[in-house]
Amino acid sequence: MKLLIVLALVVSTVNSANILVFSHTPAISHQFVFRAISRELSLRGHRVTFVTSNPMADPSLTNLTEIDISISYEIFKNIDASVFNREANSIFKVALLGLKFTEDLFMLQMSAQCMKDLLKQPQNSYDLLVVEVGIPAYHALQHKFKAPLVAVSSYSIPTYLHATLGNPVHPLIYTGMFSDFSDSIRSIWRNFDNLFIYLLETFFINFFGYPKFDEIARTYFGDDMPYIQDLMRETSLTISNVNPIISDRRPLAPNVIEVWNLHLNRTEDPPTSDIRRIVDEAKNGFVYFSLGTNVRFEQVGAEFKENVLKALGQLPFTVLCKWQSEDHPGKPKNVVLRKWFPQQFVMSHPNLKVFVTQGGLQSSEEAIINGVPLVIIPFLGDQPKNARLLTEQGMAETISPSALTADILKNTILKVENDKSYRSRAQELRSIFLDQPQSGLDKVIWLFEYVIRHKGAKHLKSPSADISLYEYFLVDVFAVIFAALFLWYKLAKFLLKLIIGFLMKKKRVVNSTKKKN
Repeated sequence: MKLLIVLALVVSTVNSANILVFSHTPAISHQFVFRAISRELSLRGHRVTFVTSNPMADPSLTNLTEIDISISYEIFKNIDASVFNREANSIFKVALLGLKFTEDLFMLQMSAQCMKDLLKQPQNSYDLLVVEVGIPAYHALQHKFKAPLVAVSSYSIPTYLHATLGNPVHPLIYTGMFSDFSDSIRSIWRNFDNLFIYLLETFFINFFGYPKFDEIARTYFGDDMPYIQDLMRETSLTISNVNPIISDRRPLAPNVIEVWNLHLNRTEDPPTSDIRRIVDEAKNGFVYFSLGTNVRFEQVGAEFKENVLKALGQLPFTVLCKWQSEDHPGKPKNVVLRKWFPQQFVMSHPNLKVFVTQGGLQSSEEAIINGVPLVIIPFLGDQPKNARLLTEQGMAETISPSALTADILKNTILKVENDKSYRSRAQELRSIFLDQPQSGLDKVIWLFEYVIRHKGAKHLKSPSADISLYEYFLVDVFAVIFAALFLWYKLAKFLLKLIIGFLMKKKRVVNSTKKKN
């Protein structure tokens, strides 16, 4: 019996790892993905340290230690998230605002005492590091702790990271987050716009982004660290939380993997009795309106809010509306305002007619998995791109925030509800979404353990990640070819001139001899 106990302890030790999970974005929609990952790692016996702005505080997770960086929400007191789009600002200003936002967020988090204590831990404290995509400076954690690092994005991977990891980045085929989606892919003007965005992003990240994050990372992780982009190239694995409906179907390096359905495993508070009663008793059905967690009504303007309430009040349905308060002057009788709704419960209810959303990835996935048609009002980040893709797929209609009026919103909701093709298409996409051999969470956990077992899994790394831009485009090869051709041209020109000169001289001598004779 003693021998069996010893063997069990040995096996347990071998199968258990110390894992640091770091989610830097102060938004619950981002945190849901990392909460699900941290919870599952803990339940499978790994010792997890979870750095988060939204601690779960679940005493049943005995292997989980949470580091609270909720101080990160202070960043939103001085910034309006709705400015991160091309309707509000030029693309260059959006890039500058994004860089300033992530730099300020990094500095704020690193100033917290809990982060200072974390960095005092010994070098080999962790077997695996899991960081969120978005702030390159956090990739320096692998220099600090000398452990393999996995990067996880709660939505798609930005173009600059695709380029760094060795994935194809053709600007006309694989468009970026901020590309203009107002016209067809075959439009020459759209192609110009996509090329412009690609060149601007490449220039900006290489000459502003990477140098800035390299500079501030050295302050906290040591001046002996490699250049931050080189550290990013050493990432063992990059996980993109993108489903096949929204994916751009880009061929990926072996160490870049798309998964989906991560956050849908999360638990949420059960619906209150009044919410359950309201949706159960909605005789004509109900509409659900929510702009997520990053777009706040106090930022969108009084006219926008009044148009929304006016439109919702004219609908022949009960309306659940996520709002900044539970009451508002002139609130229509059919509209129920709450600061929070149990969204997964609401989305799965058979009486739900239409979901009006900002088009965030998590909300879009919840609509797809429940076969619910959408009206999308995109504001920022990946929302415009998601809106275009879901509209093209036939399960949604899109309204630009700047174009929204009460009539447009009301008529669009009625159009999507009355035309059954939207729901039918949503249900078709649902079957595609769910048809996978294992859950996204199971796949992610297996991949993490694979990286640990193979000590970083360097064999998955693409060789194209290690070559420079000029080598990738064969600039040096073509330079040698053109130089050789130029030298051959000059040599041929010189020899031709020499031959012609010799022949002309010989002809003059012959002519002179004839004259003398």
